[in-house]
Amino acid sequence: MKTIIAIIIIVVLGGGVFLLRGTGGSKDQSTVPDNMLFEAKQGKLVVTITENGSLNAKKSKKITFEAQRSGNITMLAEEGKTVEEGEVICKLETTKLEAELQELKLNIVQTEADLDTAKTELEIQQSENIATIEKARIALTKAKKELERYRDGTAPKERRNAEVAIKEAQTKYSRAKKKHEDSVKLLEQNYVNKSQVEQDQIEFERSDIQLTGAQRDLEIFDQYTYPMAMTDKNTAVSDATRGLGNSEKRAKSTLRQKEVRVESNGSRLTQLKKKRDEVEEAIGKFTLVAPSPGIVIYGDPEEPWYRSNIKLGGQVWSGFTLFTIPDLRVMKVQVEVHEADINKIKTKQRVTVTMDTYPGLVLEGEVTKIATIAGNRERGGSDEVKKFTVDITMESTEGLALKPGISAKAEIFIEQRDDVLYVPMQSVFFEEGKHYCFVKRDGPTPVRIEVKPDLSNDSYVQIAEGLSEGDRVLLYNPILRAATEALARGDKPLTVASELSASTGAPRGD
Repeated sequence: MKTIIAIIIIVVLGGGVFLLRGTGGSKDQSTVPDNMLFEAKQGKLVVTITENGSLNAKKSKKITFEAQRSGNITMLAEEGKTVEEGEVICKLETTKLEAELQELKLNIVQTEADLDTAKTELEIQQSENIATIEKARIALTKAKKELERYRDGTAPKERRNAEVAIKEAQTKYSRAKKKHEDSVKLLEQNYVNKSQVEQDQIEFERSDIQLTGAQRDLEIFDQYTYPMAMTDKNTAVSDATRGLGNSEKRAKSTLRQKEVRVESNGSRLTQLKKKRDEVEEAIGKFTLVAPSPGIVIYGDPEEPWYRSNIKLGGQVWSGFTLFTIPDLRVMKVQVEVHEADINKIKTKQRVTVTMDTYPGLVLEGEVTKIATIAGNRERGGSDEVKKFTVDITMESTEGLALKPGISAKAEIFIEQRDDVLYVPMQSVFFEEGKHYCFVKRDGPTPVRIEVKPDLSNDSYVQIAEGLSEGDRVLLYNPILRAATEALARGDKPLTVASELSASTGAPRGD
């Protein structure tokens, strides 16, 4: 049984060797050109991920018409124009607003004059009320005093003795005269008013009459003088009391009328000024300026159906977005990273950016945002490719005339190892869960060596185990190369030979 198996193996091996020799497989493996070999190197390995994307402004500001009214465009900056901060990019018709503002200003001037007049009249009324009420109080006090004086002083004395009454009248005459003279002097010095002097003069004349008629009145005092005098005094007190009450009520009513006029004019002035400020603010909002340096883009990219209104003569309304201004002082590059690489990307990783539009310009930046959900899906056949959006913010782009939307290439720095063994990516092959390299050593045939790869970039891969510095590895899979040439000639038995050679340890394709 063993003999039969051995014969079969010899026959098959013989066929396989014949086939390899016949197809040139043995020759291809033994005569590997130097340019298809790479010596494993020990050194620095920099890992980056390079993706293509587009250059855009990190921030864009939307310019909205904020006035609480509508307007028509009279001046409009050209779309695509580069503008500076504060530059006027749009004006709207303000003729009606200017006329309204002028009328408001005239009304304000008139109302201010009315208010000043009302305040002055109020102050005068307050002063007059104080004087009127005070005068009424004095009159009441005086009437009461007159009553008390006559009732408790003059009348009893007249009753007791006519001579005493005459003497009292003389004394009163002298007192009234002196008071009148003093009042005249005080009037000259402006310490009393003319009414006071006139009153003192009346008292003086009255005392004179009283003195003259004292003796005449004595006879009829009990029958006529006393009753009539008491009636007069009481009536004077009553009249003075009513006069004080009426003066207080009249003063309060008149004062309130003046206050209402002041309040009315003040309220009207406040409303007019508020309206004036609103119109002035609206006029200011009818001129739109660029909030930052950038390029003029009409409308809101998210609402393109309103762009037709943005033209000379076009009508806009409150809340209407007229422009979008990308802020070119801070730029970003947005790239799509494959799901296989997204876990390598971290925020604050350094990035180098180049653009074909600006040859020789190299910009630095860093990763600032990584999408948490795949946003870009492309279908090829039945496979779905998922990609994640990554934002890269640029540094020191202010002063550069960069145009948003152009293509850019971003090289994201992932990691650097300074002393590792590495070979080209195309030198490592994967088969049945293991990685291999084909190494050209002393013999004519490359030897398949199992290796353990580690860190890799777009060109090279670190070899943690399996190779040594200086090992010469093939830059291609020799089995695949021989198989390709054989299939081109139609040599189907190559598959049998390859499978058998793999079972004996010879090189085989992945």
